[in-house]
Amino acid sequence: MFSLDRTKNDTSTLLDLLRALAAQMVCVGHTWNLTFTFFGGATQTLIPDIGVLLFFVLSGFVIAFTLHERTKADDYSLLNYAVERFARIYSAYAPALILIAVLDYSAWALGVERFRLDSAASFLKNLVMLQGYPGRWGGDTFGSAGQLSTLAIEFHIYFFVGGLFFFCKGRDQIAGLVLAIATATVPLFHFAERPDASHGLFVLWLLGFGGYFVAINMRIDRLVTVACAILSILLFWKWRGSHVRGDEYALAAQPYFALFFVSLAIAAQGQNWLRRFQSIVGFFAGYSYSLFLIHFTIVKIVVWHLTSPLWVRFVLAILISNFVAWLFAMVTEARHKQLARWILRRMASFRTVTARP
Repeated sequence: MFSLDRTKNDTSTLLDLLRALAAQMVCVGHTWNLTFTFFGGATQTLIPDIGVLLFFVLSGFVIAFTLHERTKADDYSLLNYAVERFARIYSAYAPALILIAVLDYSAWALGVERFRLDSAASFLKNLVMLQGYPGRWGGDTFGSAGQLSTLAIEFHIYFFVGGLFFFCKGRDQIAGLVLAIATATVPLFHFAERPDASHGLFVLWLLGFGGYFVAINMRIDRLVTVACAILSILLFWKWRGSHVRGDEYALAAQPYFALFFVSLAIAAQGQNWLRRFQSIVGFFAGYSYSLFLIHFTIVKIVVWHLTSPLWVRFVLAILISNFVAWLFAMVTEARHKQLARWILRRMASFRTVTARP
């Protein structure tokens, strides 16, 4: 039986490792492009795009686990889910937007070329996840943080799928349906492959989501885990041959990528060697979200402001981004569970007060 118990197999640790790896791929890839491609004429790397693919398929898989496991408890409501997702995202996202605004202003005041001040309206639209929203309500990503467009897609997917899940489960049905309708625009916009959308990233997320339910309904033994390990290698090779360079988000190759991921997760059910690295994997995974949020601005400041050799700027930008993200995470994303509990307590207190005669 498929299990994410860390003491039984390596799958949970593997998911943390892939989360940390995806964040580092985005950071290192963006640093390469802003350093060696921008100034040195090197070929642009597409590693950041592959990192985003990992984020999306992993996110779908983990949210499926969260909804499936936690709704086994009768008292787990749509409100619990929504508050947990909100706290997980905004515990770091809101402070990150403020930090990005401060860094952008500081870089502009210091005369760093190519830095421009963005508007308060843009900040507010990003704050409520309207970057990339189709139609007149939407806007561009705020300031120097061009990577935040995919985060808005994730945010809307969380609530759209969560609302539908509770509706289909027969729990908080009206609220679930209302939430799904309210957040449907962005996921459905990014469901179809079109020039002005992110080429079906919602499809990849759904493949990860569905992959979890395939995994938990499999009878997993030694033969299955070995077969899935071999299959994951073949599927990754197939994906490499199927995807179009420069268009990593293209829909045609995404099923291979999702099947590679799910096969790898199942293969790890038969392994225990990653457990010895849990502490170091947990360390890097613990600030991966923060790294994604703030690295782009930091990299731009380091690479565009320094006049040292390109390789020095490249290394420094990566190291500084990781160090700042680690510090930032300790006071933001690491406290998301406390934030969720505080919000739920405040809401419970409010309901108690309003219910009194």
